[in-house]
Amino acid sequence: MKPSPRLCLIPVAVAAALTAAAAAPAPAADEPERSVQVAMVNFTDSRIPDAGKLETALKDNYFGDSSSLTSYYNEVTGGATTFKAAEGDGITGPVDIDLAATGCDTGKINELTRTALAAKGVPEDSYDHLSLVFPSEKAGCDWLALGTVGGGTTWMPVGADGKMSMTALVHEFGHNFGYSHHMRLRCPDGDLGEGCKEDGNSHKTPMGGGGWEAGLTAPELLHNKWLTGGEVAKADKSGTYELRPLYGSGSGVRAIDIPLGDDRLVVELRHESGTVDGEIQGVHAYRVPGGDYAKSALVDPTPDADESTGGDAPADADALKAGATLTDKAREVEVEVVKAGAEAATVKVSLDGVAAPTEAAGTEKPAEATEAAEPAEASPEEAAAAPNDARPEGGSTELAETGGDSDTALAYSIGGGLMLAFGAAFLLKSRARRTATATSASPAAPASPASGRHSR
Repeated sequence: MKPSPRLCLIPVAVAAALTAAAAAPAPAADEPERSVQVAMVNFTDSRIPDAGKLETALKDNYFGDSSSLTSYYNEVTGGATTFKAAEGDGITGPVDIDLAATGCDTGKINELTRTALAAKGVPEDSYDHLSLVFPSEKAGCDWLALGTVGGGTTWMPVGADGKMSMTALVHEFGHNFGYSHHMRLRCPDGDLGEGCKEDGNSHKTPMGGGGWEAGLTAPELLHNKWLTGGEVAKADKSGTYELRPLYGSGSGVRAIDIPLGDDRLVVELRHESGTVDGEIQGVHAYRVPGGDYAKSALVDPTPDADESTGGDAPADADALKAGATLTDKAREVEVEVVKAGAEAATVKVSLDGVAAPTEAAGTEKPAEATEAAEPAEASPEEAAAAPNDARPEGGSTELAETGGDSDTALAYSIGGGLMLAFGAAFLLKSRARRTATATSASPAAPASPASGRHSR
């Protein structure tokens, strides 16, 4: 079964899909740094009360050495892609636009701010990302934040206190990198056949309710080519593999990429490292529909949860323990976790009905057991991008929003720890809008920050 977009009830920083305004131009193909222009925006009927105070906070939120957008993506990409201030300190404004806040017209906010910036000598070709920060009180946006999917624009309303949710910020820039909302596929007893069904968010990434203290998943890293060479084992035949933690130090295989008909199955080991994954442990598997790594979904082998848990298993109850098996009989694929520890896991992959060897790659026949992975064949436009610059050109018509005005098709709540971190849950929905680019949003309460950074 392939994951599909659904309606859901989620915590503070996860959003749904809808349409929005224009994306910034893509950065140069050989440029791993992404320039970010943050614009503080005043409306005709609503103004930022203390621009100086907000500017100081935004410098820390976007470009600070710790607990920032920059420090997070430095850490999860191992420094392969990072952000820099586009003009001066990267913060401009306040910019006055001839528009009332009421109605939260995202397209007009974007268009008028870009025009005003150009008039101030800040043209669109001087930045890769534009982040629009404006007072939320009169705007009445039904989401915490918004970001173009595969584009370069984010909308970040702030309250009178000027506080911003770091989870929302990291999440929306994740949409800029092309990521969809990250869902959970419930596949009881590890049966990968037609019995799998979508069941809430994964809680394994900021794109799936995991908060910004969660790292990105292996498929998300593969989408942007932030896992390469010997870090990925592409299983083109039966083999046994030793996995190292996705964000651990040292060398070794950090993800196994397995064929599953037209789809892929990616297996990873998560363990606390640096500032990420303190709440995520163990071996996890993800189904990748049609080889699109930006749209993977967690494979959860546990039975359906009862109503008291709202459809979510306890934290990491979905991890694959030693002896756990995922099986697709029709495609003759079997994945068995032989050992699962904090620093290493051993995983057998059997393809085409051929049993995997007992020894892990590197002990008996390393050349036959592993091979550097290559994601599914890219489009000509994607092929032109540099390995560490995987953001599309933009022009997508998808926009993700978090709001409270939808009819709910699938709802769930999360465990106490996450609820304490995120506060109230918010209703999200996918819906089409009239404008031409993709954007994603987040609901409305700040997440708790983390500190520090590390490189893989």
